[in-house]
Amino acid sequence: MFNRLQTRIFAFFVLVIIAVLALSFWLSYQSNQRLEQQYVANQLEVASLVFESQYDNRNYYLAAFASTAAKDFGLKDIFIDGDNRSFLVALNNHRSRINASLAMAVSGDGTVIGQLVATQDDLGQEVVALGSEQHAPFRYQIDTEFDQISPFYLLDDKLYQIKFSPLTSGGNSVIGWVGFGFLIGDSLANSLQKLTGLNSGFMLIEQDAISHVGHSGLAIEQHDTQLVTQYIVKDQLDNDFILWKQFLGEVDNKSLHAYMYKSRSDLLASLESQWLQQVAVLLLMLPVSLLLAFWISGTITRPIKQLIDQARFIAKGNYHSNVSVDSSVELQQLASEFTSMQQAIVAREQAIEHQAFHDPLTNLANRNQLHRVCEPWIEAGSSMAICLINIRRMTEVNVTLGHVVGDEVIKEVAKRLCHINPNALACRLSGDEFVLAFKEFERSTFDAFLAMLQVQIGQHYCYKDISLHLQFTAGVSFSQPGVDIVTLLRQADTALQHAKMNKRDYQIYDANIDKNSIERFQLINELKEAIEQNQLVLYYQPKLNLAQQKITHVEALVRWIHPKRGIIPPDTFIPIAEKTMQMDALTRWVITEAITQYHRWQAKGIDMCIAVNISAENLKDEQFCHWVIDTLAHHSVPVSALTLEITEDAVVSDPELAIKQLTLLRNNGLTLSIDDYGTGYSSLAQLKQLPVDELKIDKSFVQKLLHTEADQIIVQSTLQLAHNLGLKVVAEGIEDKETLQWLTERHCEMGQGFYLSRPLPELQFNDWLSQSEFN
Repeated sequence: MFNRLQTRIFAFFVLVIIAVLALSFWLSYQSNQRLEQQYVANQLEVASLVFESQYDNRNYYLAAFASTAAKDFGLKDIFIDGDNRSFLVALNNHRSRINASLAMAVSGDGTVIGQLVATQDDLGQEVVALGSEQHAPFRYQIDTEFDQISPFYLLDDKLYQIKFSPLTSGGNSVIGWVGFGFLIGDSLANSLQKLTGLNSGFMLIEQDAISHVGHSGLAIEQHDTQLVTQYIVKDQLDNDFILWKQFLGEVDNKSLHAYMYKSRSDLLASLESQWLQQVAVLLLMLPVSLLLAFWISGTITRPIKQLIDQARFIAKGNYHSNVSVDSSVELQQLASEFTSMQQAIVAREQAIEHQAFHDPLTNLANRNQLHRVCEPWIEAGSSMAICLINIRRMTEVNVTLGHVVGDEVIKEVAKRLCHINPNALACRLSGDEFVLAFKEFERSTFDAFLAMLQVQIGQHYCYKDISLHLQFTAGVSFSQPGVDIVTLLRQADTALQHAKMNKRDYQIYDANIDKNSIERFQLINELKEAIEQNQLVLYYQPKLNLAQQKITHVEALVRWIHPKRGIIPPDTFIPIAEKTMQMDALTRWVITEAITQYHRWQAKGIDMCIAVNISAENLKDEQFCHWVIDTLAHHSVPVSALTLEITEDAVVSDPELAIKQLTLLRNNGLTLSIDDYGTGYSSLAQLKQLPVDELKIDKSFVQKLLHTEADQIIVQSTLQLAHNLGLKVVAEGIEDKETLQWLTERHCEMGQGFYLSRPLPELQFNDWLSQSEFN
């Protein structure tokens, strides 16, 4: 069911709708949370600003009016005359001007000579009476800082905000003080509540005694009292309420605090109502959106179903009918494109087929076309020939003149091949390789054809004033019973490679030239397995210490004991190892086996140093030298027991790297020897820089030493040169006793050759050594 497009479209819309609604809900919720936090913060800020404004305004108003009343000359005269009744009347007149709740006058000796308290009766009428401190000593110390006393005055359990100002005589001497105050009580709290919307009040705290001096509303509930008290005394917040407090000062050893609070739910009721409305709208949108999505999905898929029906009709081979739908402009365009596609399918299939069987550069047939054409010829038993052609020096053309010129040369060769024989199939296999395939071609005439082909292709070709002499090398193979086209191509390629190696223009395939190639290919694949499965074995050729006339060294030579081919000489598989990146594994196997052999001889009381050949490939691996040093240490073999032999050519290939690697080995105590000295290309300048210990004179200078004066001069000079450089000399190719004596007389250090022994496997070598006169 879910595989239907309409279901998927509807499901997609449902997911989109749910995602959009969920996102809208989340954004709305987050916005509402931020709005609530901002609203609460604004309310608290407004409460703080309103209170400060009210409080500061009352302070300023009281201070300003007290100062104004103190400057009233009439009030001063009455104060000086001492007419108490008249002074109280005048004081009350001033009080009534600002509707103060308290008016006071203090004489210079600190006596309250006037204290008027204004209250309201049950009918709301103002009643003014003398205060309880009339004619009593003033509670505060009289001094010049009288105007800096506490701005709060507690009288008869009522708290007043009061300001005093001094009365002065003609000499600016203070004769008394006059002050006015406003009541801090329910009226002020109600005023603050109207301005802020928060329940307001004032609280006096003295240790555990708490008293409210004013609160908005009728009365503060016990829960609210506990809430405010915990907040003011212990600074404990209740997340269900919005709280604000302000410490105002000390009054008769009691701390006065103003506070405002309100239930968070009551304060945010309007916001919660808006949030619920938003949620209701979102929930209402869900079913409406789902119905709309279902309708849209059906509308979209209806014309698609029509297209499916017509596509099925086309699939049956009806390519000439027009596709049409009654739907939107876009789907009508799609139907029109279906019609155009029908017309393009045949042409496109033809183009694809052409590309699949033809070369894009030359438009000749490619390998696929060669197989398609030739396989029926072979199946029909026709005698056919394959001529594989390789254009010479194309790499030089591409590098020197660029690939654009190279492509033009390839196209010219293709053009010439097409005119060689109209009955031949001309193909391009790869970059510079072409094939001519012939059906019913006589083998006896092929030499003449190849000569003619060389003339035809070899004609000069000019490209933008550049003259090129085109040449090719060809390999030819002829069909045989049971041989397919793949084998014919391989045989032609073998012939081509043989022609290249022998610098011939062409070569006709013969089984004799393929035998070594097949065997070599098989050896390449089998060498890795031979190293891993220990099909290799070491032979040891003794090296005689001429001064001691004793066998002290041997050279380890590897042999491959093939399970089917028998012994394979190193000249056959070592070049394979070097060209297939297996030389490192082979050398490591030889060294490891030589170390094992060293321990076996040591166990038999035979102290023998072993020489191992290493190649240039080993010196290119910077880890090889470290491996040799670590392996000797791991197997507890002294470095003096191993000699590493390297040919001159290996050093010449990269002198800098070779010297670096050999220096590392020499610094770690290994003995190094230059093998086959005199046959390579090293110079005396390089020789003096090489960190080696000995030279091995090549056997070509030693085998006919007593019969060739030139060889004697070369060997004698090499001995002198080596000894002058502090090097030892090993002579290879000693085949008679006289040569051995000649070398001994000229202080050659060591000798090696068939006169002493051919390379022998371990057991035969042990037997030979036990019976040798040089033991």
